[in-house]
Amino acid sequence: MKRTLALTAVLAFLAIPFAVEAQDTEWNRYTLEDLEGVFIRLESNDACNMAGVTPAAYEADVSLKLTESEVGVLTQEEMLANPAMPELRVTLECASGLGGAIAYSVALRVQQSAQMLRDTQITLPEAVTWFHTAVGMSSGDSAVDSIGSSLMTSIDVFVEAWSAIHAEDEGDL
Repeated sequence: MKRTLALTAVLAFLAIPFAVEAQDTEWNRYTLEDLEGVFIRLESNDACNMAGVTPAAYEADVSLKLTESEVGVLTQEEMLANPAMPELRVTLECASGLGGAIAYSVALRVQQSAQMLRDTQITLPEAVTWFHTAVGMSSGDSAVDSIGSSLMTSIDVFVEAWSAIHAEDEGDL
């Protein structure tokens, strides 16, 4: 009985998605400065796909939210033509648990091309310059909605960071 009670308490705690807050800092935000936009790449693992949590389920919502929030959304061609090659990579990871429960993580990473200071001939095609991660747990039946809600909350964090740094840019004009 105690074991069941403890397991229920752990699952209840995990059922509420939470984010690791220290990932969006002023230091990370300045790396978003002067970017005209980002190319959006959504990825998910097999466990998510089997639960119906596919990138296609969220692409339109993510793109619309960014566009409405005045975050530039770049095509792949525009991203590749940009020296920074800015990409917002959204990664959805799922794992099946007891009784059909699904544990998940939603990770957002802004990746850009970067150059080493000590040797400017060394260029990295993908360096993570900003990131945000949220984790949670859901029943299999509500996984698409739960993960979608967590994803959009994470997108809100990105939009806030983007807006904060670009509002400062507008004040500099």
